[in-house]
Amino acid sequence: MAANDTQIIAQITARDERALEALADAYGKICRKTALNILGNPADAEEAFNDALFRAWNAIPMNPPAHLQAYLITLTRRIALDKRRAEGREKRGGGEVPVALSELEECIASGDSVEAALNHNALRDAMNDFLETLSDEKRRIFIERYTFLMPPREIARRHAMTSASVRMALGRMRKALKQYLEEEGLL
Repeated sequence: MAANDTQIIAQITARDERALEALADAYGKICRKTALNILGNPADAEEAFNDALFRAWNAIPMNPPAHLQAYLITLTRRIALDKRRAEGREKRGGGEVPVALSELEECIASGDSVEAALNHNALRDAMNDFLETLSDEKRRIFIERYTFLMPPREIARRHAMTSASVRMALGRMRKALKQYLEEEGLL
């Protein structure tokens, strides 16, 4: 954990409100961007991030996270996804969420069964192991698409690639992920 993260967690535990500003300064940009990719509305993205800050403020004193940035991004993403569902948007509506999740459907087993629930940790560990097999650039592309839910055109711009190259790379990575998960007995 970064020294700054340790300090922020200590401030939250001490109920020092300056910790909220430090969190916003350190991780606000990536969290808001993640929420914006899900919700498509800057005001809703800001609200999701503020809700994540509130949840972190309440949860961290009892259960400090090992990785503050990942924790805050995950909170923000979950809140944004819940907000999207609550608003009743259709599955094929605007935004990147339905598209990105549908791309991964063939790689990840359905979560409807008890067995799938029990395999959640094994799946998470296998996904992390799979990501370790990728080059740094491919890992960043995969995470930008499936964690931050960035559209392929934005990923292409960030990596000086064409959108077609990004879509092709993502397709190959999904195929490799599916094969990896099959070999691990998770599919």
